Amino acid sequence: MRPLAQAAAAAALLAAGCTDAHAHARAVCVLVDVSGTYADQRHEVIRVVKSGLLPHLRPGDSLVVIRVGDHGYTKDSVVATATLDDQPSHANAQKMELAGKLDRFAAADLRERHTDLSGAILLAAEYLRASHAGRKSMVVFSDMLEELPRGAQRTLGPGELAGVDVVALNVKRLAADQNDPAAYRRRLDGWGVRLAAAKAASWTVVLDPSDLASRLEEP
Repeated sequence: MRPLAQAAAAAALLAAGCTDAHAHARAVCVLVDVSGTYADQRHEVIRVVKSGLLPHLRPGDSLVVIRVGDHGYTKDSVVATATLDDQPSHANAQKMELAGKLDRFAAADLRERHTDLSGAILLAAEYLRASHAGRKSMVVFSDMLEELPRGAQRTLGPGELAGVDVVALNVKRLAADQNDPAAYRRRLDGWGVRLAAAKAASWTVVLDPSDLASRLEEP
């Protein structure tokens, strides 16, 4: 085989290998609300992420953690991000580093006024698309009540969440929800409509944090 043909064949095999690796990889974006009363849930949220998600990531998988506060659509909102190395020993070291960043995030004195949830979703969607992973998931820890800063405009465009499974975990009920449970359901249904319009693959509300890993493993 001629050198040019050999090079082309090698490149084709390499591209096929990368494509196959991406197809079997998972990318997960975790959105953590740090506004209002939900900021008090941060220690529990990080405990769930460290015990129910991080240990289940495999080499080649990606994780991005984004805080939801005053300005969700900014890279300053990214708490931690990593794509795990193909070598298990390196991947384990990356998990340890991620765990340390999450611990520092949980310990920080942080409470923001606004809840730019749509902005954080838009940012997370960009990270998920860039991963080219075969399975894309977004996990949201929030009361799902959006309160945008003045002047902010957020639109989830058609196809924004194509192929993304969205899971809302530990959705905190507000004081008003106790008086009118229908308000809580309307809030979640409203997000379901918005996410469906953005072509999300699924929208699920999970009550038990121990179900997180199994939900993300579902085909």
